[in-house]
Amino acid sequence: MAKEQCSDIFREAFNSHTGGICRDCVCGRVHFNSEDASDFDEGELEELMEKAKAQPGKYIERDHTVSTMEINGIEIVNGCACDSAQKYEQLFIREAAQIAEYLNNRASALRAKADAIQVKV
Repeated sequence: MAKEQCSDIFREAFNSHTGGICRDCVCGRVHFNSEDASDFDEGELEELMEKAKAQPGKYIERDHTVSTMEINGIEIVNGCACDSAQKYEQLFIREAAQIAEYLNNRASALRAKADAIQVKV
């Protein structure tokens, strides 16, 4: 059974706006685009395809650009079989009230600090 993926809303919010021919997911899987051989160094694609045959769960062949999300300084490949992004999204949903309270209090404190600054003209 495939693991549940994060929502499109979450994916867009944390989109790293980067993509490429090969990306490593935080879970250790390596995703590569086998349809764009011209961007690989000589022999690199062939090596990845051999690794994918030997370790199909670790090296994942794709037919499109590999895009990612960045969360907490880590890179998560979109569509990876791991549930890393889903875990973050569930954390945010589960703790939504506390996160909202923190952000509102933080914004109020920053507003008060900004309001206390006097600009002399």
